[in-house]
Amino acid sequence: MNEPSRRLQALYLLAMARNFSPADHDRLVLQLGALEALLDCPEEELKALDLRGGQLGRLLEARRGCDPPAEISRLAERDILLAGWGEPEYPELLAQCADAPLLLFCRGQREQMLHHGIGMVGSRKCSERGAEIARQFSHELAELGIPVVSGMALGIDGAAHQGALEAGGPTVAAVGSGVDVVYPPQHRQLYEELCERGLVISEYPPGTEPLREHFPQRNRIISGLSRGIVVVEAPMGSGALITARCAIEQGREIFAVPGPISSPYVKGCHHLIKRGEAKLVEGIDDILAEFGTNRASLRRERQAQAGLFQPAGSATDTTTGSEASVSVAGSAASAAAASAPAAPALPEGERRVLELLSYEGTHVNEVVRRLSLNTAEAVSLLTLLEIRGLISAQSGGYYVRL
Repeated sequence: MNEPSRRLQALYLLAMARNFSPADHDRLVLQLGALEALLDCPEEELKALDLRGGQLGRLLEARRGCDPPAEISRLAERDILLAGWGEPEYPELLAQCADAPLLLFCRGQREQMLHHGIGMVGSRKCSERGAEIARQFSHELAELGIPVVSGMALGIDGAAHQGALEAGGPTVAAVGSGVDVVYPPQHRQLYEELCERGLVISEYPPGTEPLREHFPQRNRIISGLSRGIVVVEAPMGSGALITARCAIEQGREIFAVPGPISSPYVKGCHHLIKRGEAKLVEGIDDILAEFGTNRASLRRERQAQAGLFQPAGSATDTTTGSEASVSVAGSAASAAAASAPAAPALPEGERRVLELLSYEGTHVNEVVRRLSLNTAEAVSLLTLLEIRGLISAQSGGYYVRL
């Protein structure tokens, strides 16, 4: 393989140092001028950086102990690829999260995480009814090309992945170990199928054991990759409710499947519904309706586009033929675009910014990074587009295409 870019090497270094966030990335770029400088700047210069807690010590230790280009090449030989924050192969939805991992280790069909998915979560100790609902919902979503995202755990997670695989559709497993570590061991066959026809991802380096504290962390990745989260079965205190909480913080839609009032398996689902934090769903049509689309519309779009769908606001399409995937929100965005009046002719800079923005919201930092602008230039162009009535500014630095 070609030598990895120096920026990817620097992101790998930060992943080895652990616990660096997008905000830390931006602070390093401001101090060093470019992230790549981490690879070979003098140690005295590194020691002068403004880093939090034990970050400096871990970074110095990582730089002394690893050889990024050689290690990345060895991973590729084992079919483990990387997706670096801010790079084209990194999922757009996850990149918008403040606590997104700077590097993802991937085994399988990496393009499957580039498309907006639906997370399917629930208890490890689920009922037969819950497992069948997860399998059926996931089968029907995957048939439409919508990626099913879960955590490869026992119970609801495993049933969700299996349903998607049975439909021949996309499915992504975010795990709390290295992508080469099979956990739980009972899912060895499922893991092999996911590596072949789906995707297994992790923020943890290969070889990392499945420690207890990793699983709440990986839950934010499940919700970060998804337009919405479906809680199938969740007792009070279930890890699935942690995922739901992450999703709420990330501004995702939450759905919950009701069940018998006497069943402990669904107490968490009913709690979410009663608090108004989740919408009650009885089938995937309820989910699709929330995003302004339906099965017939999605099938027509897939046929019209030969099965190729691009997430709203994405810059490139890396899928081919059998790797088709569909953004849940894409149908609504397409319908809106079809009915809207033609956009006026725009100056080149404004046009490029408008094309980048999604109908769900794109952060100003994404505009800066994708178009190689400084913040002042990006804000100026965004303001002009807002004056023209083509976009709307939202809280937190997000802009929505109208």
